[in-house]
Amino acid sequence: MTEEIKKPANPVGRPTKYKEEYCEMLIDHMAQGLSYESFAAIAKVDRDTLYNWEKLHPKFSDTKRLAFAESQLFWEKAGLTGMFMGGKENPFNATIWVFNMKNRFNWVDKKEVTNENKNIEIKIDDDDSKL
Repeated sequence: MTEEIKKPANPVGRPTKYKEEYCEMLIDHMAQGLSYESFAAIAKVDRDTLYNWEKLHPKFSDTKRLAFAESQLFWEKAGLTGMFMGGKENPFNATIWVFNMKNRFNWVDKKEVTNENKNIEIKIDDDDSKL
């Protein structure tokens, strides 16, 4: 007589804390200008769990991209409001706003250009008499 071995119905390990409703909650969260990483506190998980959910749940990954667009919209509107309506009581600090945008959305002042595997010869004429 052979024994039949039953496999567990669920994969080994802890059950996921992921819920479909987190997608809409993430959009609402980031539309307020809050960060993706701070959503971990709302879901009561750590940041690594959010990153894992992106890999395991395509809808959550798509939602993250949309939520970042909502967050950028929030911050661009905040910048416009500050620039045009801050007044003396609430002066706009462009430096802080620009640094915020650089950190959140990878804004840059310039693009770095690299020259790989190409030789460029630059000749500098130090003869001031030609000026």
